[in-house]
Amino acid sequence: MDQNIVRGWIVRCKTCGTLWVLEVSFDLRNTKEVYHYCKICKKNTFHEILGRTEGWSK
Repeated sequence: MDQNIVRGWIVRCKTCGTLWVLEVSFDLRNTKEVYHYCKICKKNTFHEILGRTEGWSK
């Protein structure tokens, strides 16, 4: 397995718009948003699930 490939879900902070990858193995296709810590906002915020990563590199 290639060490530079990122696997997970692309999410966007609903407060600041930051995109990042949530690296979890469970299926989030039927989930619209998650409540998670945002490094930019420095607090827990809602994040929109945009889809799976497919071939994203670090």
